[in-house]
Amino acid sequence: MTHAHHRTVLPLGLTLAALSINACGGLPFPISLAPVATIFSGQVENGTNADPLPTTVTIVGSNLSGATLDFGGDGSGTDLSINSAGTVLTVTAPPNLPGRRPVIVSTAYGKVNAGVYTFRQPTPRPIVYLLTAYPTSGPFTGGTTVTLAFDGNLTYNPADPPGFTLPDVYFGAVKATGVTAPVPIPGNADRYTLTAVAPAGTGFVDITLKCPVASCYTFSTTDSVPFQYVP
Repeated sequence: MTHAHHRTVLPLGLTLAALSINACGGLPFPISLAPVATIFSGQVENGTNADPLPTTVTIVGSNLSGATLDFGGDGSGTDLSINSAGTVLTVTAPPNLPGRRPVIVSTAYGKVNAGVYTFRQPTPRPIVYLLTAYPTSGPFTGGTTVTLAFDGNLTYNPADPPGFTLPDVYFGAVKATGVTAPVPIPGNADRYTLTAVAPAGTGFVDITLKCPVASCYTFSTTDSVPFQYVP
């Protein structure tokens, strides 16, 4: 007598998810839960330079539930709202000093740079702010060459402090190597790029610029852009 053998065929997506769960002992982290975010509208402050007005910034992405925001170390904004699906976030940008800032979205599962926001105030911009990093991830062994864009000129008037050549670039608490001289971005006043080689690390870290000498000009050491180390 023959016996019929029955098996349940799972959809491919469920099968792969099940394999991931069985192999890792839980949900695949942080790939499946890390936030994805892009500024959809409101990249520039409303109004004019003489009369800047509150601006609603809309960010679209995924895994945004419970997210918090930071405008380049200069505030989180107000009236934060996130839809139930965690795909659309709105916030009123804070009033602030002039210039561009990276908009960093943070959740329990990681950080992401959603883009750059521009404040309209017409006063000079003496402070340097990091804006973006590319690529945004690399192997935990290090060695990734990362291009950093920043706003503001690193030159010091009337002269660079003694001993100053290049800014120090940190990935978390570890200093990067291979930092290159800043290069102006064509058509963007006071906007530059430089590259640095990522050291070894784990998880999400903040990339920051720091002045290498004590008697330095004041560029920001508090704002940052995120970088993710992957296996």
